[in-house]
Amino acid sequence: MMDFQQYYEIIIEELVDNFDLDDGEYYGDVVLTDELYQTSCEIAKKFDVDFNGEQSALAVLEASKQEAAEPNTCSVSAAAVGCVVDYLEDNFVVEFEDEDFDDEE
Repeated sequence: MMDFQQYYEIIIEELVDNFDLDDGEYYGDVVLTDELYQTSCEIAKKFDVDFNGEQSALAVLEASKQEAAEPNTCSVSAAAVGCVVDYLEDNFVVEFEDEDFDDEE
């Protein structure tokens, strides 16, 4: 499994097109490599990441998984992956720069 920081830096690039700056939510599906999918699931499981109070992020990741066009890739809920990313940020598991706010000064 890749380390959290390495995963985070890759995954936010994958999610950038699914992120709505207006409401801070992730939408649609995102195509991940099998390794990124596995790591997303492992982090969701390790930290018991919540999705919406009723479901876990892991459950949504597993339920939304579909084969993607490229070999060794799959399509999953961007919102579920976003929950994993937000958990890593909110709990300071990874280091990140909040660039959105730095540019507006």
